[in-house]
Amino acid sequence: MTIGVVLQIFCASILASTAMITTPAQTPAPTQAERQRGIDPEFEQRQRDLRLVDKLMDAHETTKTTKTTKRRDPKVVAAELEEDFTRIQVVNNDLAQAVSGSAPLNLEFVVKSTTELVEHAKRLGENLGHPEPEKGSKPPKLEPVTDVEQLKRSLATLDQLITEFAHNPLFTDASTRDAELFVKARRDLAEIIALSEHIKKNTEELSKVARQSP
Repeated sequence: MTIGVVLQIFCASILASTAMITTPAQTPAPTQAERQRGIDPEFEQRQRDLRLVDKLMDAHETTKTTKTTKRRDPKVVAAELEEDFTRIQVVNNDLAQAVSGSAPLNLEFVVKSTTELVEHAKRLGENLGHPEPEKGSKPPKLEPVTDVEQLKRSLATLDQLITEFAHNPLFTDASTRDAELFVKARRDLAEIIALSEHIKKNTEELSKVARQSP
């Protein structure tokens, strides 16, 4: 399957995936902050974009393979893309609520959540294709997280990354086919993976220290 087909299927499935990111009926309507993190109360109008998946599959050649890549069923890929994109936002929302709450931050919850973020972000990256590194670029240096306040700041940075990734016009506008936006999405996703892994590792250390403290 070519990158173009993956991109088009991704756009169509992601436009519909917002339907899965909803709050329970017993809870208040989404706040502005929640909407910015990917909860769109007008998701119903996007459901029509599900039809694009089949149209795009019919309109593009999907039988080509490379020597190193085994062809996968586009419908399976589309389902994985939708699931991973949705879960990344849901988990991020849960983390944001935990950080903003009045109760002490649950370190085990942070470890569990960032583990899930890494899992879904990596599979999403596999389906999108890994970004080519920019010439002369170096991976950003991530500072060690030594206390809960630093952890909260790192989680806030992660929240911003995921929000920016989720609101890339590539995923919110079915007509967008900008190659640069696709490259940016892949690079943003790589940053999300790196920071999630960094937070997970450092939170495990903080949790270990907390358990050893009298």
